Amino acid sequence: MIFETPRLVARHFGPRDLAAFVAMRDDPEVARYQSWQGFTEEDGRSFIASLASMQPGDPGWFQFALEEKACGQFAGDCGLFIDPTDARLGRIGYSITRPFWNRGFATEAVAALAGYAFTRFDLHRITASVDPRNTASCRVLEKAGFLKEAHFRRSEWFRGAWADDAVYARLRDG
Repeated sequence: MIFETPRLVARHFGPRDLAAFVAMRDDPEVARYQSWQGFTEEDGRSFIASLASMQPGDPGWFQFALEEKACGQFAGDCGLFIDPTDARLGRIGYSITRPFWNRGFATEAVAALAGYAFTRFDLHRITASVDPRNTASCRVLEKAGFLKEAHFRRSEWFRGAWADDAVYARLRDG
């Protein structure tokens, strides 16, 4: 375990997560606003293997597996990016499996991840980039204490079309 919430454990990914992780990433509704489309078992194996030697706080992305405490099931993942050129700057990302949607798990994970990151690392600022059409994700960030700082119109080439990008941020000192 790396950090926990009342209902979730955030931990390293392992082989036991492969099937559920691939199913989540291959779910078109989960992937709707994400950078991936289609996700195979080989993709999952490569992803999990790439994390084996990484630790939270290393420069770049580190993904945490999220496990629901009551049933021990894989509930999603969240990631922390530490900027390689300035370790005081971070970014987050998150995905929750559909059976855990609309139950507050994403907000719980994001708030805990931000708290963990600010406590454990010398971060000044954490940002999240979200497609503003993903209103559920925008609400998650707001409930977790992130403020919307920017809305860039048609600034991202996403799946063959220009899409807007909203940037949310949370500072260590509020």
